Amino acid sequence: MLGKAGWVAMSTSGDEQEEAMKEAKEMMEKIEEIKGKNYFGGDNIGYLDIALGWIAYLVPVWEEVGSMQIIDPLKFPATIAWMTNFLSHPVIKDSLPPRDKMLVYYHSRRKELSSTSLGLFKV
Repeated sequence: MLGKAGWVAMSTSGDEQEEAMKEAKEMMEKIEEIKGKNYFGGDNIGYLDIALGWIAYLVPVWEEVGSMQIIDPLKFPATIAWMTNFLSHPVIKDSLPPRDKMLVYYHSRRKELSSTSLGLFKV
């Protein structure tokens, strides 16, 4: 699951972060299949765009917080184009929380998680 892999990559470092980034990048390859379309539904935002829209907004935030790169623009150009189209759509753009507040929140979550000995997503 991309959400789990991205979260772990943001929240950890070292080998654990590298493994999570590798897993997240493999999942991103499926999204790259959007090649040639503005949105998954073609020229208009559809259900799949809404369902996957969190990726366009949160993954770059997680990348910044975790000092890492999951979505390489050279490897995933169609995904980057979709993200740009999706995030610039007026309905989406006007509904997103402020990025600066998201960065503050996720930096604090990373700090909290790095200070716990419980580990992430381990059962």
